[in-house]
Amino acid sequence: MGRADDMSYIGEYLQIATSGHFASWDIYPASHIIGASISLISNLDAHHTSFVMPIVFSFIFIAGIYLFSKELFSNSCIHSLSIVSSFILYLGAYNFLNTPHALFFSFMPLYLCYLYKYISSYNNVSFSIIFVLTTLLIPFTHPFVVFFLFVVFLFHLVPKILPASTMKVLRIPKINVTSFLILVVSFMGWFVYNNSLMGSFRRRYISFIKRTTEPVFFETTDKFAKISLDIFDYMELISFYYGRYAFPTMIIFFGFVFIYFNKDVVKRDSFKNYVYLVLLYVVLLLIQIILLFNPIISHQSDRITNLNFVVYAQVPLFACALYFLFLKKSKSLGNTLLVCGILLFVWSLSLFGCFDSPNVYRTNVALVHNEICGMDWFYEVKSESLIMVPLSQVNRFHDVFGTRGIGDRLSYFPDHFGYVNSSHNLVDVNLDLDESSYIIILTIDELLYQEVPGYKAVARYTKEDFNRFRNDTSVNKIYDSTNIEIFRSQLNK
Repeated sequence: MGRADDMSYIGEYLQIATSGHFASWDIYPASHIIGASISLISNLDAHHTSFVMPIVFSFIFIAGIYLFSKELFSNSCIHSLSIVSSFILYLGAYNFLNTPHALFFSFMPLYLCYLYKYISSYNNVSFSIIFVLTTLLIPFTHPFVVFFLFVVFLFHLVPKILPASTMKVLRIPKINVTSFLILVVSFMGWFVYNNSLMGSFRRRYISFIKRTTEPVFFETTDKFAKISLDIFDYMELISFYYGRYAFPTMIIFFGFVFIYFNKDVVKRDSFKNYVYLVLLYVVLLLIQIILLFNPIISHQSDRITNLNFVVYAQVPLFACALYFLFLKKSKSLGNTLLVCGILLFVWSLSLFGCFDSPNVYRTNVALVHNEICGMDWFYEVKSESLIMVPLSQVNRFHDVFGTRGIGDRLSYFPDHFGYVNSSHNLVDVNLDLDESSYIIILTIDELLYQEVPGYKAVARYTKEDFNRFRNDTSVNKIYDSTNIEIFRSQLNK
């Protein structure tokens, strides 16, 4: 399982399963309810459930892509290519994490499928029930998913203002205003549910409108500028990190060229929704651009870049392009093997890019058993003294142990433990420390700026810093194990 947020979500599975209610911080509990339910039904521990959840939602993603493609195109070859293409690990590392935005990102192709079915047959009671129930659930999944659906609904309201002749070409299914209002009402329901937001609405609203952040795109480019990548480093990073998007996009572009010279193809019933899918692709790309460049709705860059909404249209368009370019005229063994080779190549790039490694400038974020054991021992013996760490959010271990409400006095060291340009010991250069403070060193903190490219170039901590720390007479080691060391400060006499 992962660290940081992943640890908190495991703690929420545990809390819901044992107490039957959500934590006060849990503003999007949908995935946590599902995780707790799986834990109770299967009698799995919460941390084991965290492995099951991504597997379940990965298959929901595959099923959703297949059903959505089947709804748009009647060509069986497109259906088969869509299934195989959906196994490409588009979500990167989030294929293996139990974070709510990643899980319900995987759910959305299935929602799009039933949204299309619902729009196409308003009188079908079963589709109407599925649409209403899932739409009422959406605001409790993640704000990014809600934003995505608002834009998609607005896109399907466009036919109301376009002439019938234009709509005959574009074939955008028309949604009624009542359906859009269901999403609005469900969002307001989420807003009322969120007591912490409503309880301090005026203060939070004033703070929100006054606050702007650096857009994700510029924040990311600033980080790249600090590590001074050359052209070959950029090519390697793009290949491994974005190859799963870049190479299918190239194939899709050639598919557009094919359609441009063979316009009669999209007039056939089998591909009559191709133009609609291209327009949806553009809308999804617009959503991604807004998330990247706006100064208000911001998030971690790796989440924005990995959870790319364009994939919902990219997979069926990629399948169509492969069919048009290689299989339309002849499904010979050679052409079939060529398509298989392309799919295997893209899948291989996605495999290399989805695991944290130096290839994608990320450290392995897996939480290890030794850290759990060390922190379990620490929480049993510690006093109320200050805890200091270089980087890790060690307070998250309380979530895993089901003791989130216990507050620790936690602080972080300055770069290089504060040793820079100073010959003093640790206690002297960190005034917060006293003779009873605890210092926790995880191996991931020690090696992050020594081994991982990019981080190594920034060098907030070096090997010499940790050597000097361990030789510092103002700290004593009280716990030692693989992956974790715990020290206690003492004042020099």
